[in-house]
Amino acid sequence: MTIALLILPLALLEASQSPDAGDQAANARFAHCAGLIDRTPEQAYEEGMAWAGETHSVLGYRCAAMALVAERQYEEGARRLQSLAGALNPEYTGMKAELLSQAGNAWLLARNPTQARQAFASAITIVQGDRTQLPDLLIDRARAYAMAHDYRHAEEDLSRALDMRPNDGLALALRAEARMRQSAFDLAEADIEAAIATDPANVDYLKTRGDIIESRRTGAPVQEQ
Repeated sequence: MTIALLILPLALLEASQSPDAGDQAANARFAHCAGLIDRTPEQAYEEGMAWAGETHSVLGYRCAAMALVAERQYEEGARRLQSLAGALNPEYTGMKAELLSQAGNAWLLARNPTQARQAFASAITIVQGDRTQLPDLLIDRARAYAMAHDYRHAEEDLSRALDMRPNDGLALALRAEARMRQSAFDLAEADIEAAIATDPANVDYLKTRGDIIESRRTGAPVQEQ
């Protein structure tokens, strides 16, 4: 497979009148391709690249990149998703933000918080006025900050997300952990109790509460694993 086939041609996207995401047949083909990813990512990759080779479909390249992530080729998948977002016509803000978000999550899987943060920051810039998408992107960027042990900025992003979506259990739990890491145990405890109230059976939330209790007992945040 040549590099030319792996990267979506920029000129073609700039010349197109609309992305194939609006085409019903293309959406159905993408759904089929994406449906293969969990079961047979190798086949999904081949189908995505074959589709892209036939028609230069945005969704074909996207499916192939997602399949690479499923095959644990996180860095390559992230690069392709980010390249695709960069090549897409700027007017298609929704798809650009989605691709950048997927790239950011792939970078997180690759344990590369710097690249992840940059991808999420670009997506946040694109959707800044859209309060339906912004909280999720802020939560994702907070995860990147936390992976880099920058808990203050993680807390700031999570607080912004919670201003828009006050009862988001995940944001509350992540902010609880960020606050615990900064030894703000009272605030952390309040957050985790609020998170548990949204989902009392969530094992991750219960574990975080246990970590906060232990941190308060010892006077220092529990060791990260």
